[in-house]
Amino acid sequence: MTLGRDQFPDLDAGCLGLRPARLGLWRNHVFVSAADAGGGFDKWLADMPATIATHEPGQTRPHDPTRLVEVGVMTFRCRANWKIVTENFIDGYHLPLLHAVSLGDGDFTRQQWVPAGRHITFYRPLKPGMAANDRALPVIDGIPPNYGASYQWLFPNIAFFETATSWSTFHVIPVAADLSEIVVRLFAGPEALDHAPAPSPGPLPDHVITASGAFGRLFVDGSGGHALESEDVMREDIYACEAVQQGLAAGSTIGPLARWETPLAHFQRQVLDFAPLG
Repeated sequence: MTLGRDQFPDLDAGCLGLRPARLGLWRNHVFVSAADAGGGFDKWLADMPATIATHEPGQTRPHDPTRLVEVGVMTFRCRANWKIVTENFIDGYHLPLLHAVSLGDGDFTRQQWVPAGRHITFYRPLKPGMAANDRALPVIDGIPPNYGASYQWLFPNIAFFETATSWSTFHVIPVAADLSEIVVRLFAGPEALDHAPAPSPGPLPDHVITASGAFGRLFVDGSGGHALESEDVMREDIYACEAVQQGLAAGSTIGPLARWETPLAHFQRQVLDFAPLG
């Protein structure tokens, strides 16, 4: 007799197995869900792949992550609920205000977004005359240097983010009601590895849990000082999200949404539809 059977003679092990998970594959990204996707992976994906399109003259192909290599993985700490982090990412209203310098090349007056099933897709161009020729990563083959920035937010907590020089995944992981981790994986053309910077020693700043890969440290701001003086997009966003979390905890009044905040209403409707409040 085995030890398990001796200690639990009446146990039906078939009732205590691992929960089944659903698996989906798109390009070189693997999606796993323990929840019923309501029709399977393809239905959940909806028409999101079609939104990864050409946005600028001279763009000969859409972004394709299968042609790129991973050059950095960063995990950030944000003391805010995961939905606050999500809403910050998809909000267009804060872009010219919070990121006036760090994203100063963006033409936010021409930003566009469209729903794609439960998801959201977005593009904003650069200002006329601006280009990505001076960035740390090389321009991706087939993407023009004047490509702005686009994203596809995949409900509930994953995003793809594209620029002229990179493809990133952005995964918001709930840790507690007021704590999230953000895992960013950065991809670039293979030639980027030929120009990787020298490793940067020293401790990571408080908002960064890990930073690895050839370019992981390069995209982490450790300069100190106030976040709003850092000119670092992630530090600015984390500061804003944590301030919103504090405001909600204090019972702050919730105001109206601007036109550039319409994606927030779409996301909130998906949350309510997916998990209706009793």
